[in-house]
Amino acid sequence: MPIRLQLASATIEKNWLETAYLDWLRELAAVLRATPPSSETLAREQINEWVQDRAVDLFVLRREDEHAGFACVEKGMGGGARLREFYVVPHLRRLGVGSHAAVLLFDRYAGQWQLEVLQSDRLALNFWGKVIQRYALDRRREERADGHVRYVFPSRSAK
Repeated sequence: MPIRLQLASATIEKNWLETAYLDWLRELAAVLRATPPSSETLAREQINEWVQDRAVDLFVLRREDEHAGFACVEKGMGGGARLREFYVVPHLRRLGVGSHAAVLLFDRYAGQWQLEVLQSDRLALNFWGKVIQRYALDRRREERADGHVRYVFPSRSAK
């Protein structure tokens, strides 16, 4: 089950990304017990913004030739990165796709990594806690503030 990261562009995978992002927003709304977005305009605008932002890399996650999810990474000015969004399509969850893609992302950017997870999202906390523990071992820091858990850890490719 090879997993790979494909950089998105204005023409590559844009329609699929818009649909997947809207699905992710609906899942997030359920976690937050909020009203899900009803307009595709929000997803289209966000994907366009990420594709045009030079400080952001937007990836389509692929398992072989199948769409597996997406990830949005904000590149740090002095190295490192912050994972802004991460989504794996529901039928590919719990198959190692997300953890494999996360490691590929972490290894891709040398330096300090940051990612935040909603404290109310127990499934995401469980997933990221395990992935980061395996990846960073005792070189990670966990901070809690404003309803989020922030993980900070070095990439294995950091010098």
